[in-house]
Amino acid sequence: MRFRSRLRRALFVLLLLVGPVPSAAALDTSAIVSGHATIDGHPVAFLRVRLAAVGVRIGLAGGRPGHIEALDAIARRYHAVAAINGGDFEAYGALPLRNPNHTIITGGGFMFKGDVGDVLWFDAANQAQIDRIPLKIEGSLDGSWNWPNNWYAYWINRYPSGTSDTITIFTPEWGERTGLAGGPQVQVADGVVTAINESSTIIPRNGYVVYFRGEAKAASHFGIGRRADFRVVRGDGLPMGPFAFAREAIGCGPRLVTDGRITVDPAAEGFRDPKILYASAARSAVGLTPDGWMILATSGGTIREMADVMRGLGASQAMAFDGGASAGLWYRGSYVTAPGRLLNNALLIVPK
Repeated sequence: MRFRSRLRRALFVLLLLVGPVPSAAALDTSAIVSGHATIDGHPVAFLRVRLAAVGVRIGLAGGRPGHIEALDAIARRYHAVAAINGGDFEAYGALPLRNPNHTIITGGGFMFKGDVGDVLWFDAANQAQIDRIPLKIEGSLDGSWNWPNNWYAYWINRYPSGTSDTITIFTPEWGERTGLAGGPQVQVADGVVTAINESSTIIPRNGYVVYFRGEAKAASHFGIGRRADFRVVRGDGLPMGPFAFAREAIGCGPRLVTDGRITVDPAAEGFRDPKILYASAARSAVGLTPDGWMILATSGGTIREMADVMRGLGASQAMAFDGGASAGLWYRGSYVTAPGRLLNNALLIVPK
């Protein structure tokens, strides 16, 4: 991978090892405004956050991909002052790890890649955007991105479920080893294939492991000593644009408000769950205002009703986060809205 991506990943791994360091600067007390309102008959709890005065992090339960933890525990792990539950994840089932369903970037490195819904992302200056960004993963061998040296992967840091075929890239944020049986598992360090195993494989601090299951033909192109690289690109063929330099990003959806207009169409964004399409439930959402504020809100109702809530709060852009038992909002040590389950990820407000 490019040197800049490697450096950002190495710094993130170091952060996980030593723990987040609180900022010495005190948070401006006017940077976050908390409140309650009733909009179209729906009680709403919300925080208004002035983005220029705060920092933003995407928090992972346990500091690792795929784990679950209480929202307040995630917030305290990263020394946050406010938190809201993030993208939806595999909340049910008996898997040892719970995969998220949407894109997550933190510290400039991809933790997960999603292709459903929207993405809220932040650049280095903490400016935020909400976009529909379908993604795919492309790979190369010996510097060639074309056949017969190109390869692909479906996921990054996703625990394989069931017996489906998969090609997954595991980065150092996953842990010291893949922890998976079978293979092939291709170890890449400093951009060079260093081992090919059929069992749990060490993930190099300066590289990654490509895990294959049921994709023997794709794995056959790799050989020890060959140069290997991968990149995340848009699945619709459009340029990545500024999103290529996103520092933090969290996916979910569907989109609620676009340029001040209600634009709810979950089916068009790939959502199939009735809870999202038309059911009434507890809801969480995030919105942006034209003058640099971010709105974090919890309420209840249908997705369409949540769009009315976010526009009523002044959001010109807004998207839904995970809802139901996941809906939770935390501020300065206390729950404003307590979630009913452990969570996989969260959007955090930290001192700048």
